[in-house]
Amino acid sequence: MPRHLVRFMALAVTMGLTCEAWAESKSLDVFTRRILPIMNSAKPSSCAECHLSGVDLKDYIRADQAETFAALVKGGMIDAKQPKKSKLLEFISRTPAKPSLVSADVRKEELAAFTAWIEEAVRDPELLKAKASSESLGPKLPIEVVRHARNDRVLASFIDNVWVEATRCAACHSPLLNKEQVKKHGEQVSWMTPDDPAATLKHLVEAGLIDTKEPTKSLLLLKPTMQVKHGGGIKMVVGDRSYKQFRKFLEDYAAMSAGKYQTADELPKRDEEVSRIGEVWFKLTDVPEGFDKQLLQVDLYRQDTKSKSGWSKARWATSDRQVFGKGKLWQHSLSITAPRDSARAKELIAKPTLPPGKYLVKIYVDRAARLEKDWQAELGEKDFVGQIEVDSRWPGGYGSMTAAKFPTR
Repeated sequence: MPRHLVRFMALAVTMGLTCEAWAESKSLDVFTRRILPIMNSAKPSSCAECHLSGVDLKDYIRADQAETFAALVKGGMIDAKQPKKSKLLEFISRTPAKPSLVSADVRKEELAAFTAWIEEAVRDPELLKAKASSESLGPKLPIEVVRHARNDRVLASFIDNVWVEATRCAACHSPLLNKEQVKKHGEQVSWMTPDDPAATLKHLVEAGLIDTKEPTKSLLLLKPTMQVKHGGGIKMVVGDRSYKQFRKFLEDYAAMSAGKYQTADELPKRDEEVSRIGEVWFKLTDVPEGFDKQLLQVDLYRQDTKSKSGWSKARWATSDRQVFGKGKLWQHSLSITAPRDSARAKELIAKPTLPPGKYLVKIYVDRAARLEKDWQAELGEKDFVGQIEVDSRWPGGYGSMTAAKFPTR
């Protein structure tokens, strides 16, 4: 037993302190020594391992023990009859699939501190009689904002918007494939962790490739667009599909990191379409030279004999890239797409392939360079330049790409 408690016990016997006063002193001692330091710490709590922002253990503590206890009981976070089953202890105990050693130690300390305090507090008759104020403890943000910044959802967004492009980056940035690049430029080019998007995201942040203060200055965005020198050349242009996906994630990640979202209405709208890059390539030949370096987009619709139009309502694939005018050529890998909540969406996430058959290919060209001025704009009827029907087995691989002639009017 700590010396200060031994002295207090002796003093209690001498002064004839009541059991209630003794119980209050023990709980207050634990609260002062072990709980208040958590509230006053500048370091993030173990909550940060599951939440990018919006939740911190400090949110459940007040400077006054009675106010803290009463509010936690009122909010259902402390079970006075079964203290070890208190919801607050359950929350602290939760661990992610891959906990870090540092967070594991922090969580262990937090759990021990709150367990010790709660067990002492529920023995204190005065604390059990304490009344909570109208202000509740815990996150002050709407539940939608808290959930949006949960790390599993952040990772899901990273996978949907950035990791899906991994095959385009792997040759230079995956340690499985980039030995020559490492020899020339050093280990810093290996920012990808094979088959581990969570570790890749963590590295991108820690290595400074994601700028959480000014997301548009992130090297992850500037290098593939050649706004900063990039040894791999230009991989995307401002406003194309990849750029939209990268920038959408970067701006959302920065906003969450800074705690900018205060209401559900401020959250970005969910993309109602799921997409994954497959191994299917598509080529257009005889493209007018006048479209040189302009962004060309194709949308593919599958034949549907039950539909009035003869084609599917939702597109089955899409792709966009600049035209190579001198070669009268456009080619790129296809992103296989589906409505988010459809059965087909689950299938393409597991295996992004295009079924054999006939498809209507609609072609759009950004002739007015609208996307350079407004990266969130979408190509539409004003940008439509023609359509063709293509019947193919849609084999995978660059060397087996499906080719078609650009339509003539």
